[in-house]
Amino acid sequence: MEAIWNLILASTFIVVLYEGAFCQGIPSGFVLLNQPYTFPVNAGGCIHAEWRKMPGTTIATYKNHVCMTAKGLEEDFTCEHSHLLLISSQYTDQGLYEFICNGVKTSLILDVLYALNKSVEETDSITLNCYELSAKDVTWLRNNERVLYYKMNGSVNPGKGFERRAMLANNCFKTGNFSLTITRVRKADAGLYRCFVESETVKGNPHAYVLHVNEKNSDPGDQTHSSCNEAILIVLTAVLGLISVISVTCLIQIKLRDRQSMSTSERDTTETDRMPIPAMSTASPVSESQSVVTHPVQESESMGEKPSNTRPIL
Repeated sequence: MEAIWNLILASTFIVVLYEGAFCQGIPSGFVLLNQPYTFPVNAGGCIHAEWRKMPGTTIATYKNHVCMTAKGLEEDFTCEHSHLLLISSQYTDQGLYEFICNGVKTSLILDVLYALNKSVEETDSITLNCYELSAKDVTWLRNNERVLYYKMNGSVNPGKGFERRAMLANNCFKTGNFSLTITRVRKADAGLYRCFVESETVKGNPHAYVLHVNEKNSDPGDQTHSSCNEAILIVLTAVLGLISVISVTCLIQIKLRDRQSMSTSERDTTETDRMPIPAMSTASPVSESQSVVTHPVQESESMGEKPSNTRPIL
């Protein structure tokens, strides 16, 4: 029973703390559970500085350009370049922090978020759920930028880039369903989304999402078309490769033939040079004007003597 009362008192303290902080305009920061967080204030220009977690626990001190973490908190906090670093945030690390530099105090509210992971493909739609019993307005933030602000009187104020893409149900204030729907999702829509009501003073439930936007997968028709294109490309590549091989082979054969022809020609020329030159006649050539006179052979000489019919003249 005592533990339950302690839990109720702690919850009441956190609610009062947050309401007071928002009323006073204290800046806030947020970090995802189990992630590191660097406090924005810098002690580099301070002679003496101190970080505290309210209601008054000293976390670290800075003096003579040396930052020292309080004993027992070395595994949770450290100093880097005059900044205080929360090594790995736990749910109990949320709350009000103070930084005192040369007597000047600066406050900060740290919110540790347990965020749900959501994935969506580009150009698709996604709905991020958020519920609250009663509210006069609702605000959705992406990182620290407004996605949508919707009031009970019907006025809608979308953030830059979310015009006509971010919407809530028309009867959201009646049903308490303040779920955000984003259509035609873009790659730039990825990030941390948070749901608030009552001028960002009350968290919706669930409160935070980490949205991952993936590239659009091709449909089966596109995959078939792509497969056909790949097959055609492979066939063309094979044909071109075969043509190249045949062309190279032909060129090599032509080169070999030319080389053989040149070798044969050179060998014939060499043999011709080695043949003996015939002796030239010393007789003077017969001129065309000189004719060869041939004497006919008489039959008597060839056939023997025959009696002559010619009588001598007396």
